[in-house]
This record gives sequence, C-alpha cells and structure tokens, in this order.
Amino acid sequence: MGEQSSQIAVALVHYPVLNRLGESSTTAITSMDVHDFARSCVFYDVAPVYLVHPAEGMHAMVHDICDYWLDGEGGVRNPGRREVLAQVRLCSSLQEVLEDAPYTVWYTSAEPPAGAQFPLTTLADEPGPQLIVFGTGWGLDTAKLPPPNGWLRPIEGIGKVRHLSVRAALAIYLDRCRRGER
Repeated sequence: MGEQSSQIAVALVHYPVLNRLGESSTTAITSMDVHDFARSCVFYDVAPVYLVHPAEGMHAMVHDICDYWLDGEGGVRNPGRREVLAQVRLCSSLQEVLEDAPYTVWYTSAEPPAGAQFPLTTLADEPGPQLIVFGTGWGLDTAKLPPPNGWLRPIEGIGKVRHLSVRAALAIYLDRCRRGER
C-alpha cells in the first residue's frame, strides 16, 4: 500500500444496493470501477479506495487486475498505474471497511432521504478520517447498511437525466471536497 496523507477515503458498494425496482440487489465489479475509482482518488490525494462486494469470484477478478499492475508486467511498463492500484482494498461488507479505521461515514445519493443531515463544513476540514460511500446500481440499500453520520449534498444537474455514472459522481464529489465546497 502507498503512503496515505489524506483524511478522506472512499468506498464503492456493490452490495447491498437497489435495483431498478427498488429491491435489494448485488452488482458486478467492473475493471473500469477498479481503474477509474483508484485513478480519480490518487489524483485528489484520497486513499484508500475500498471496493465492497461479498462474492469471492469478484475478489479474485480484482486481485488478478491489481496483481498484473502491482507485481506483473503492467507495473513495469506503467509504474504510475502501480501507484494508483496500490490504494485498492477489497472488503466483503461496509462493516468490514468500518473496522479498518474510525471513519466518519458520509453516504451519497441523487435523492437523499427526507431529513438527511449534511456536513456543516467541507469534509477536508472535518476532524479525523472521513469515508465517502458510493453505491452502484440504483443506489445504496441503506436499510441494510450501518447508519451514516450524514449525507453529502446531491449533485444537481441541469438536464433531464437524474443520475450520473458513479465514476463521474466520484470525481465531482472529490473536486468539491478538495476545493472546499459542501
């Protein structure tokens, strides 16, 4: 693992998330999740990058991807990618992530629940380690997750599409955090 100077970490949750019918579901990790999440986080000095999925097969795939860049030919040809993927940590549940550090947990959603609490300061100014949690599919199944300390304000678009890709949302939230926006 690389040195961690950031107080902000992220988690990309693939279970429990909602499907288009609002039911609890699991989504697959894609190689794009691994590379793009890690690269955006290193760009903004955010680490570690947790990928949350309960299936051992998904863990094996991510290990294969990371091993190629960390210990294989990929890292020899592209040392920068080695640095990026060294920040990836696999966990089977969000609870496992929370055992890694005493995080203050912030959930993200295009539509936070009524009464959601938002941070009063930017996360970069919050004391202690902060964890921003992103969901795949149609968003986090919060009924099956530990309660958050609060929610990050949704990203307001100007078009008709309500949901961004999770990778685009990550980049916007990280830019906000580093520029001092709430």
